[in-house]
Amino acid sequence: MLLTAGAWTAASATGAAQVASVKALPDLELAFAARTFTEAIGALGGMPEASAQISLDLPQLAENGALVPITVRSQLRGTRDILILVDVNPQPLAACFSFPDGTEAYAATRIRMAHSGAVYVAVRTEEGLFATWRAIEVSVGGCG
Repeated sequence: MLLTAGAWTAASATGAAQVASVKALPDLELAFAARTFTEAIGALGGMPEASAQISLDLPQLAENGALVPITVRSQLRGTRDILILVDVNPQPLAACFSFPDGTEAYAATRIRMAHSGAVYVAVRTEEGLFATWRAIEVSVGGCG
């Protein structure tokens, strides 16, 4: 099952709709350099599958877009990377956390958001790329 909400749909409509596989390893340099959400998804290997085994905790309303707290945990076996993307940012890929084998896949950080939008978390495992997302409202943008 592919994600069908928001930017995932836009990305699939513009050609990044191939489902990511283990063979399509992400190009993090290209993903961080991407100026659009679609470019970032393409650099990561294509559209991820939705997964309920990824938990994403962030506020529904952020008073200040410069300091949005986010916590991510993956219960997917063989998690290698957790990638955080923000669809409304000038550079959508906000962070990447890598995990060695046998490590708990957990990350907590603060991200910047230009304005209200969606935060997406992509998790790369041995089996492919998986994701979840949440919408967030930002009172004052933090990327300008």
